[in-house]
Amino acid sequence: MTNWIHRPVLQTVQALTEVPAQTRARLRDGPDDMASFRAAHDAIPALAQIEVGSVSPAGPDGQGTMRIVAWNVERLRHLPQTADVLLREGADVCLMTEIDKGMARTGNTHRTAELAKAIGQTYAYGVEFVELDLGTEGERADHAEQANNIGFHGNAILSRLALRRPVLFRLEAEGKWFGWTRGEPRVGGRIAIGGQVMLDGVAVTVVGVHLESHSDPAHRAGQMVRLVELIGHYDPSAPVLIGGDVNTSTRSWAERTAGVPEDPQKRSDVVPHEPMFDTMAAAGFDWTTCNVPHMPTQRFLDPDDARATGRVPGKIDWLFSRGLVASEPKVVPAVGEDGTILSDHDAIAVTVRLPRAD
Repeated sequence: MTNWIHRPVLQTVQALTEVPAQTRARLRDGPDDMASFRAAHDAIPALAQIEVGSVSPAGPDGQGTMRIVAWNVERLRHLPQTADVLLREGADVCLMTEIDKGMARTGNTHRTAELAKAIGQTYAYGVEFVELDLGTEGERADHAEQANNIGFHGNAILSRLALRRPVLFRLEAEGKWFGWTRGEPRVGGRIAIGGQVMLDGVAVTVVGVHLESHSDPAHRAGQMVRLVELIGHYDPSAPVLIGGDVNTSTRSWAERTAGVPEDPQKRSDVVPHEPMFDTMAAAGFDWTTCNVPHMPTQRFLDPDDARATGRVPGKIDWLFSRGLVASEPKVVPAVGEDGTILSDHDAIAVTVRLPRAD
């Protein structure tokens, strides 16, 4: 792979370079071997770009404390209600995962730009995957007569504070979503996206992360090792807050798809079963003050079906801090005021400040 896979991506653009529809169709219908994946990956400029946009002049710097919300918004289908939740929570920085740009399933709109406008914040958006078809099996059925205008699916950081040095970290380029093996052909791989905000005159690195779902605990730990290393290249001394969907299922994907029964205790008390926590502790990160203990963050869109199939909601979204004092952790229900379930993840939030000098 090209060198930008192994170092932070810092190139910012006003609009990501689009992939022509005929190219997406060719990649969807063509060979799915590793050489083809690597060639496709390296030929797509958008995978090495960060789109930055703002609805207003640069925001202020932070003073005293900062409220951070991390949320997998599952395509961001319910945009107005999602904006309401973020505004009610008083989010200074939003770490958002699974957001569409130019996908038929979300009206071929730019969901991140629309959300930024709705809450009055600057955004930086990066492509996790270029979608080569309409999405999952259900999404293909629902939108069979439509087409993606752009086909981007990714993650974003939004901030009411001045966002400096936007950065994208590509965590892997394994190509396991390329082709139809997983029922959703894509080019790309898992990413983290972030930047820096000033808090009491100190640059703080804030990063939203999304780890692989079709994975196992050891693989997730490896992705976090890579993220910590890349953050070290980006700024080795700044305080850091990482948050997002880290998919701590405590099981391998093979176990999950084989129907191995879920253990409710493990699903809520995941730390002993996921080596990523040892990884983060060794790197100086704390999670005990950033998260509500044992409270699941997974939300089923059909609770009755989940109960019928024996599914157990898990604690799969986490916040980690280093060099910061964290307080007021919260799991924010992904439910609109009218009862609409906004995502299959609840949001998580925390307040951070700098340590006080003794």
